[in-house]
Amino acid sequence: MVEITRSYEIEVEMIDSDHRRLVDIINEITQAIDDKREEECARLVPDFVTFSKQHFAREEALLAKNGYPGVDKHRRHHASLNYKMDTMLALAERVVESVAARDELRKELIFFLMDDVINEDMNFKSFLVDAASRKGN
Repeated sequence: MVEITRSYEIEVEMIDSDHRRLVDIINEITQAIDDKREEECARLVPDFVTFSKQHFAREEALLAKNGYPGVDKHRRHHASLNYKMDTMLALAERVVESVAARDELRKELIFFLMDDVINEDMNFKSFLVDAASRKGN
């Protein structure tokens, strides 16, 4: 079971809520794998990809609205994750008949989350916290 600890929250409810939903979907997918409900797993992966893209759009809009200087770099990072999402979709098509696809999908989901939330999003956390405090004053 994947969990985002408090130290990895961005402290912006919209983003943190999206991250919790991504974790929830990942946990649903991995639970379906563990319970040998491969058809459900295959159905959930496109939902994960769709929600991820929606999350990226919301996050990028928020960064742009607040004048984050690294917004273009972050957009490029999100674009670079498209190949991982394509890989996940391809694996989802094979999970019913392939243990290897199920195992690889589990790894891809975890790495995706770590790459986006932990490796990249933490770069703008202090900027958004500072921006929110400036608006509050």
